[in-house]
Amino acid sequence: MLETAPDGTSHPNADRGGIHRDDADRSGSAEYLAALRRYWWLALATFLVVLAVAVGSLYVLGPVYRADAEVLVWTEDSRQLFPRTGGTSAGALIRSPEAELVYVSGDEFQQIAAEAAGDEAEVEVRAAAESSALLFVAEADDAVGAREAAQTWAETYVATRHASDVAETAALRDLLIGDRDALQARQQEILQPVAALDEAVAVETDPIELSRLLNQRLAIQRTLSSQLDPVETELRRLNTQIASLDVDLRVMEDPEALAYISSAAELPEERADGSLQRNLLVGVVAGLVLAGGAVAAAQALRRR
Repeated sequence: MLETAPDGTSHPNADRGGIHRDDADRSGSAEYLAALRRYWWLALATFLVVLAVAVGSLYVLGPVYRADAEVLVWTEDSRQLFPRTGGTSAGALIRSPEAELVYVSGDEFQQIAAEAAGDEAEVEVRAAAESSALLFVAEADDAVGAREAAQTWAETYVATRHASDVAETAALRDLLIGDRDALQARQQEILQPVAALDEAVAVETDPIELSRLLNQRLAIQRTLSSQLDPVETELRRLNTQIASLDVDLRVMEDPEALAYISSAAELPEERADGSLQRNLLVGVVAGLVLAGGAVAAAQALRRR
């Protein structure tokens, strides 16, 4: 594009900012290269210090190894993975990872697990993503310690939770049996007049008197039905629950009926807090960035 000057001549129109930006970029690059030549020793020192810190941290700080063990829990989603003999009470055997996290975070389990595994490792328990499982993640300063801690915590959970399940189910069964016995005693108390007539009927030989006793018995039984029917209904319900709990207890004779270790802890092959190769790469990248920053800062101070 031509631009007409006041004297009538024409000349090319300079790209507004284009040439000047190129000149500015070349000038800035040249200036930075000059500063880099001037302060090469600062850039080199910064790079070496950062690299040394990145590599040295592996040896100055204690190593961290991580291992984990997975425990599959019996839930609505995972129950097909557990062998069953059939029968269950209303939800008694169903678990959820959320509820189990509450259990493993309790003081009682934490103390039992810590005593079994020792305090050489730190263990965290969390729910596995999109799975009916718990992850026992252990960190320690040696690989063997991390693996053993994760495995021990998982095994301790399976054993203690099974014992807890059995104890809770047995306690509930005993409570229901106590309620049933009390209702049976109440039933016998209500039926006491009928029982007395049954004794009289058993020894009566006169047909007329026997007919009278039987009619009297029937009348009393009808009178007692308003008291007896609720008791017998509750007795049937309790007997059904007790029978179901008996099935649950038979199922739980297997210590791994409701939870088992689906993935044992393995020996970690490398440190969890970084390897020499990774730290070296991080040190090189960070060293180059900080070396450039140090040169730029030195150049800015010089301009002042």
